[in-house]
Amino acid sequence: QQCLRVFCRGEDRADDPRCKPTFPELQLGYWSDPMDPLDVYKCQALIDTTVDGAFFSCPGGRPGTCAAGRTGLACGECGDGTYMHVDGTCIECEGGVEGLAIAAIMVLLVAVPGMYYFINGKVSAQTSTLMATGIAMGSLLTLTQHFSVMGQMMINWEEPMKSIWGFLGIFMFDPKFLASGCVFSDAATFMGRIMLPGFLVAWMVVVALGTKAAGKTGVLRPGWVMIWPKVQNTLGQVFQAFYIAIAMSCILAFQCYSSPNGTQSLAQHPYVLCGSGDHTPFVVFGIVGISLYLVGFGVFYIWACTFLPQQSQQGMGLISVQAYRFIFYRFRPEYYFWGSVFLFRNLLLTLASVLDPANPYTGVVYLGLVAVCFLIAQCVCWPWRTTMLNALDTTILATMVVVVFCSVPFIEVRDKVAVDNTKENLVTLMVVVFCGASMTVVGAIVGNIVLKVKELKNPVAHQKAIAKENRELLAAWSELMRCSAIERPKQDEFVRNLGAFDRAMVHKMAGIIHQELSRSASTSKRSSRRIAMQKLQVAPAEVSTTGTGAEVSPETASTQSKRPTPPGEAWVLAPDTVEL
Repeated sequence: QQCLRVFCRGEDRADDPRCKPTFPELQLGYWSDPMDPLDVYKCQALIDTTVDGAFFSCPGGRPGTCAAGRTGLACGECGDGTYMHVDGTCIECEGGVEGLAIAAIMVLLVAVPGMYYFINGKVSAQTSTLMATGIAMGSLLTLTQHFSVMGQMMINWEEPMKSIWGFLGIFMFDPKFLASGCVFSDAATFMGRIMLPGFLVAWMVVVALGTKAAGKTGVLRPGWVMIWPKVQNTLGQVFQAFYIAIAMSCILAFQCYSSPNGTQSLAQHPYVLCGSGDHTPFVVFGIVGISLYLVGFGVFYIWACTFLPQQSQQGMGLISVQAYRFIFYRFRPEYYFWGSVFLFRNLLLTLASVLDPANPYTGVVYLGLVAVCFLIAQCVCWPWRTTMLNALDTTILATMVVVVFCSVPFIEVRDKVAVDNTKENLVTLMVVVFCGASMTVVGAIVGNIVLKVKELKNPVAHQKAIAKENRELLAAWSELMRCSAIERPKQDEFVRNLGAFDRAMVHKMAGIIHQELSRSASTSKRSSRRIAMQKLQVAPAEVSTTGTGAEVSPETASTQSKRPTPPGEAWVLAPDTVEL
């Protein structure tokens, strides 16, 4: 190419065919400068040409060709007086755009303090209808943000999914909905997006101080004066609810993809080359956001999860309960820490868009693996306060899995090398998963065989182990029976403080005891769903104790089983039973 330029500088070579302005044709989705036509850049996304009405920022053809309204490097910008819509088209700026942005900011300034009075209700062990509704609304917001991650990936969605994913971008703080390009540059918009959570925290502190001052002067009633523990709880819940949106905003600065000329472009703004001076503001503010919001909030959350159990054993004061309610109020007491698992899950889902933006197969497989792993964890632990909330989160993860795998036919990667690498990685993944599942099943079978062999070799030790387990169970049962001597007011308080899940477990235990030990026929609907194990017991023909020479005949065993248990004698479960 350099030799051709030197050759064509001579005036007598102007008519030479090799020096005439003829350029190679570019494929769809690629762009180059007419002054350097062989320096090819990849555009923001490759969209299937078979999609009706699809928009192409780089239609290909002659170098420098862009779609209507698009300009700049890799057709990544809109011309003067226009802004980029969520579908990629450039729309002319109209009057009143500034008012739209101001109105959105005003809504936030009113909504965040308003949430203080909505989410700081009475603290109770019971899940009220209002509390369950609020948590369900948070689950809906989580669902929309999960799917918004899918919309950020370079997948050739068809209608109506393309419009749905575009609309869900509003829950990710996408400034395109506010026509921010008419007022601010892309760099300034990104900086404001990062600064927004910190600004809302500062605004909440200002409002709290204002209500406190108004309360002292008598202008505001005491019930409307904000207190810091509830302010902390409000901010914690807001960060939890929009954690995916905040994380996505921070990592946009690192979402780069490669071009054929060896450069890397920012996925959201293809005219910005990663590592260039224009990229520096994005990186600086991205690091600040990650440090403050993701790392900072995550460390605080984990510290609080280690701090709460010790405080609860010593008797948590009302201040601690109000301040850290956003951590434990959604989950069962034994899974109070599940909020940190939930945050980690959301962070992992967000990272899908930065793994390999130019190869959506990587992100799709990654999303599927994350969703499946946490779906299994959700089904095993069942950590939420009520069955309804557990079912909602299970449904969200299951839906995520279905949508992820249904998105595969819409993926188009024209880079043959990337496709081949993806195939190799998928084959490796399938082999690892298959081998892992097979080894788990074989390990379970071998483990059971080993236990059975030990039991046959040393039956006395096996019987002693069973007897020890029974004694421990009976000791716990005896302790429970002694609790019946506690005065009734304390029992009533205990029942009132039980959560929804614990109440269900107590009902289940009561049904089992009634069915197994009661002499009368059970009329409980709960216990009637269970097979009575006592009715399945079969008396052995002969029970012998190795090493003592004692043998018990069936008649003697029957007589001994009918003998009433003397007072003070421990009741021992018969080890020889037939299990269902």
